[in-house]
Amino acid sequence: MNTNRLKGVGILTAAAAIAVGLSACGGASDASNSSCTPKHQGIQTVSQGKLTVGVIDIPPFSSYNSGKPAGIDIEIVNKVAKDECLTPVYQQATYADAVQSISGGNIDLALGTIDATEKRLKAVDFSASTYLDGMGIASKTGATTVADLEKMNKVGTIDGYLWVEDLKKILGDRLVTYPSSVELKADFDAGRLDADVDAYGVQVLQFKDIPGVKVALANEKPDPRVGAIKNAPEAAFPLTKGNTSLKEALDAGIVAQRKDGTITKLLTGAGLSEGLGKVAEKQYVVPAS
Repeated sequence: MNTNRLKGVGILTAAAAIAVGLSACGGASDASNSSCTPKHQGIQTVSQGKLTVGVIDIPPFSSYNSGKPAGIDIEIVNKVAKDECLTPVYQQATYADAVQSISGGNIDLALGTIDATEKRLKAVDFSASTYLDGMGIASKTGATTVADLEKMNKVGTIDGYLWVEDLKKILGDRLVTYPSSVELKADFDAGRLDADVDAYGVQVLQFKDIPGVKVALANEKPDPRVGAIKNAPEAAFPLTKGNTSLKEALDAGIVAQRKDGTITKLLTGAGLSEGLGKVAEKQYVVPAS
């Protein structure tokens, strides 16, 4: 995932998972369409009556899917758009250009497990948090904690993740870093690593059909030595800075979906732990490094 990654803003993609429709209650944001009454009046968007959204490929959370967007974040946004009588318009985006596209007025928001960080808040605002951006541990031994990793000879992870420096202090030269999930998983599959530490959501898909490999969400058993586990980054939707009308609508819609269990059902339906849905009462913003 964007998963705890602040270096650049690059990330891997994986195979798509959840299919969703694009239908929404159409009409302008001023509710000129009498057949649909928005929950919030006067929402400002790039194109009147439409919600223009940049989609970053990070299944099962989001995938542009050749023009047929799918994923957990898509479901969340579709519901908000329908409640606000906006027609969602999706276009492909990347971590490298999403914030710039929002700041430039080309899209209203972006999605794809994007962490709320102090650095990004200088350029965009963030909606309420949707779910945690968790650290995963994949192993054949059933490791679930950092203490379990300490018993291993070699552990791999991806360079640039927030947990890397803390793990280096704990594991020393037993920790091996890789440029992406592809190289990391290849060495783990070849038996050169005892554990694969990566974005939890990505790992669930990667190892779903591989017998003998178990994936655990490390955040469920916090280790105070690792900041990214103790204070897990929270995914949210970056949006145009200063657009309070859109932020209020997004916040209300997301909080409602958290409270009624919708987001938890989306997470568990994708094979993920419901623990990802336990965000802080006050949004945790990753401090600038």
